[in-house]
Amino acid sequence: MRTRDRLLLLMLGTVWLGLPGCSSTPTDPPEEGPRYDGGPVSWHRDVLPIVQERCQGCHTQNGVAPFALETYGEASRMHAVLADSVRTRRMPPWMPAEGPHRFRDSRRLTQGEVDILSAWSEQGAPEGDPQDAPAPREPAPPLAWTDLTIGPEEPYLPKDTASDDYHCFLLDPHLTQRRDLIGFEVMPGAKQQVHHVLLFAAPRQAALDRDAREAEPGWTCFGDSGIGGASLLGAWAPGSPPTRYPEGTGVRVAADAVFVMQVHYNISQRQAGTVTAMHGEATPDLTRMALQFAREPVSKLASLYPLVDAEFSIPPGATGYTHHTEQYVPAGTLWGVLPHMHTKGRRIQVEQSGEHLVEIPAWDFHWQQMYFYKQPVRVPLFGQMKLTCAWDNPTSRTVTWGEGTDDEMCLAYLYMTE
Repeated sequence: MRTRDRLLLLMLGTVWLGLPGCSSTPTDPPEEGPRYDGGPVSWHRDVLPIVQERCQGCHTQNGVAPFALETYGEASRMHAVLADSVRTRRMPPWMPAEGPHRFRDSRRLTQGEVDILSAWSEQGAPEGDPQDAPAPREPAPPLAWTDLTIGPEEPYLPKDTASDDYHCFLLDPHLTQRRDLIGFEVMPGAKQQVHHVLLFAAPRQAALDRDAREAEPGWTCFGDSGIGGASLLGAWAPGSPPTRYPEGTGVRVAADAVFVMQVHYNISQRQAGTVTAMHGEATPDLTRMALQFAREPVSKLASLYPLVDAEFSIPPGATGYTHHTEQYVPAGTLWGVLPHMHTKGRRIQVEQSGEHLVEIPAWDFHWQQMYFYKQPVRVPLFGQMKLTCAWDNPTSRTVTWGEGTDDEMCLAYLYMTE
């Protein structure tokens, strides 16, 4: 398929939906937050509150992380790894760099939290007094209501011939009229395997045709749904709270639409707190999604406008190869952004008038998600945005735009209202 055709399908996905023109429960770090005063640090008093808030969405028994951080014994064995991971900002997973626009639900640690975890490790990871421990962590608050829970009709057994399996499932909401989607919640089945989930809305017949091409439930997919005209609605990663679109906004879903849920399964074998093999034994999974529709039509109908650069050509063996495009974007209000590249991606950023709207200096395909702003950004009439991507290409062939695992993308979905 030619590049021009691919771009047309992206645009048609937005139009087809009837729209105009994806750690623990993340909370935004306070401006000040806890500070390290230079004194003794203990697990129960100082470290556990941070770990509960920032780490235990993934680092639990049977969680997706390779080791648990629920008890002093578990954490003390891993204290050096924990300290190094937070000092280098590898953990908790939060890709955006700090910039002029703050995102809600940030998992980024404050510098005080980093200092406390580092000091605890440097002091030999003392336990302290159990009486100082905080109350157990509360789960993420659910959506105020849900209208529909959907998922595959039967469990799926991920392929364990490699460490990762990307699989798409057709989910039919059986809508009788168009609805405004305002939120959704992912309920992973095999939590230790479900690494991330992408949700798409797709034309019914195209999705049915794609589903029929493989005998097993769903189909193998990578990067996106593999369906022309599909539109990305959001992304989920372990520890994320339910997705709530900004108040008063929503995405209109046509009456005959279907959803496609892409699940990334990671089949790494975990034992004694470490990953011991590239892939292990798969477990049947039945991941489901709860959908929240507006009771009345939303006042601000949103579209996910695709900002696309598909004209790049990454030379063999290139390191840090960079390409950019500048495009006019419809005037309106920008509430959020979802950057997207494949596994060769190294960096991606979106700018407006020289100001960073999002910058991800160290791209990780496995932690992509939608980032919503604390305060929306106004896009002026004839506003121009710049999309820049950089890649490493360790292969001996030229890499271009495509949907396959060996192809690449440079794309940002803009969650916008008029």
